[in-house]
Amino acid sequence: MEGIAMITFEKFSFRYEEKDEFTLQDISLTVQTGEFVLLTGRSGCGKTTLIRCLNGLIPHFYPGESKGDILLDGQSLLERKPSDLAGKVGTVFQDPRSQFFMTDTTRELAFGCENMGYSREETIDRIAKAALDLKLADYLNRSIFDLSSGEKQQIAIGSVYALLPKVYIFDEPSANLDYAATKRLAEIMKSLKEDGYTIIVVEHRFYYLRELLDRAFLIQDGKLTRTFTKDEFCSLPDETRIRYGLRTVWPERDAGRYQKKAAPREGSCTLKVRNLSFAYKKGPDVLRNISFEAHRGDVIGILGHNGAGKTTLLSIMTGLLKEKTGSICYNEKKLSPRQRRSLSYLVMQDTDYQLFASSVEEELSLGMENDCSGKVAETLEALELIEYRECHPASLSGGQKQRVTIGAAIVRDSPVIYFDEPTSGLDYDSMVRVSRLIEQLADAGVIVFVVSHDFEFITRTCSEVLRLDGQDSVSSQVLTSPEILRSLSKQYVEDWRL
Repeated sequence: MEGIAMITFEKFSFRYEEKDEFTLQDISLTVQTGEFVLLTGRSGCGKTTLIRCLNGLIPHFYPGESKGDILLDGQSLLERKPSDLAGKVGTVFQDPRSQFFMTDTTRELAFGCENMGYSREETIDRIAKAALDLKLADYLNRSIFDLSSGEKQQIAIGSVYALLPKVYIFDEPSANLDYAATKRLAEIMKSLKEDGYTIIVVEHRFYYLRELLDRAFLIQDGKLTRTFTKDEFCSLPDETRIRYGLRTVWPERDAGRYQKKAAPREGSCTLKVRNLSFAYKKGPDVLRNISFEAHRGDVIGILGHNGAGKTTLLSIMTGLLKEKTGSICYNEKKLSPRQRRSLSYLVMQDTDYQLFASSVEEELSLGMENDCSGKVAETLEALELIEYRECHPASLSGGQKQRVTIGAAIVRDSPVIYFDEPTSGLDYDSMVRVSRLIEQLADAGVIVFVVSHDFEFITRTCSEVLRLDGQDSVSSQVLTSPEILRSLSKQYVEDWRL
């Protein structure tokens, strides 16, 4: 059926009810049956609005004014309810937890079928087919809460697959995945493509798609400005790519240009971790004999697969968990968990969990006992947040919220700051901005730790990496070495190429 139009936008425009301007403007494009296409562009360009139009959320859950039409198999999507599209268009969201309704995997796979009114026998058949085709048998009858991010993603795909839609939409699917899980995601996408499904992916990090995509659509300020073939997209000159605000398709190839110099290490070690071990209650050791050092101005990336202990290490370092054995010292003084909490600041992946005040200005001074108005004003200026000082933090974009949490750490003069997946879902411009903010913190003498699966960001930002392998130790490697760059490139990119 290749060559038959599956989706057609006919001079389509859309304006949200609460906005004066159109978010999408005069979009005209066609996606063929069985085609694999990428939607990309800067954050806020209209990509999310476009896929809401495809899955029926617009106009039924997000009302507004539309012009033109969108056709699926020749029929207008605007005249169909989301329930009519459930078996035809399936969406896998960035955070699969947002689309889960059940607490165990098998019931989650069955949920959509049951809501479509399928018989028990047909529902069982569809679950069996999803488990077989997507290799999910090992995940059946398990608690959703016990799954890793990659496993949750696979269950989310399976729950959509059980409905046998013609079109799959993936919204930033790699944002929370490690490299092994991203490889598994790419393998599932490859299988779906080979089976003739139409696939639309909204993504900023698209290196894992370079062997899969047929075409790429560039959205800028609500308009479709460029359409690329796979070869054209994968060979964009750096100057052009950066002008469009796009990440690199070849992070392992471009890594060498961003080699960071390790901070000069003068005097004694500032932060020292020795023989750190930890185990959850009645469980095996998660960390064992972990030792490393950090000095003022260091930016240390913490790498490792899901389940290797990265989050656990962060929780111990920030005083949220108490170590089983070992010690953490700052300026030669052993720290208790409470002392570590006062010394550290954690910028979480989901910043909504740590924003509590009613304005940005109040958020930066929250919990401070002394007058810090001067420091707050200075920080707002440095982080380009002056115009938002009276805004409620919940009204800000993801990147702006992140700057607010960084600002809170600066106002508190935290000597050690931890970032947990700071570039999740960020475009090129936002990624560079975060990298520069971290560089400024390091220049001011702050020790920065970054947990990330973002190879491009790690090589651009970090002066060292700590590799957690889930076994006995952690190894520290300085990224200024070309041999280490090649090693990282092979392990985290080349190893899983399809």
